[in-house]
Amino acid sequence: MQKKDTNKADLSKAVHSKNIDEVLEKVTEIDYRCSFDKCKNRTHNFAIDCKFCKGRFCTSHGLPEIHGCGEAVKRDERKKMLHPEVKLSKEKHSQAQTKLNMKLKQMQLERKSKGPKKK
Repeated sequence: MQKKDTNKADLSKAVHSKNIDEVLEKVTEIDYRCSFDKCKNRTHNFAIDCKFCKGRFCTSHGLPEIHGCGEAVKRDERKKMLHPEVKLSKEKHSQAQTKLNMKLKQMQLERKSKGPKKK
């Protein structure tokens, strides 16, 4: 993966300042740069956040395969293909909904105060 390691170093330098305005300015400057190595494009107006490496990239490096998350994409897509999410039929969905409603009503009744205790 070619994600910038310098961002972490820059971030640690920026955080150690005493002036909060200076810290915020440096952190936003770091945050608004593409996370791809040797890319200095600004991502202030439009950025693509990678769900695999949590980096922020410009439009030219936004695809996970381009910036180094290709293997993570393969694993994720293979997992989706081999184990797809099973949708419930309408009948089972309605049964589950009524069961949930009954359980919620029961829990609501248990939470109600029982009144003042007699001594």
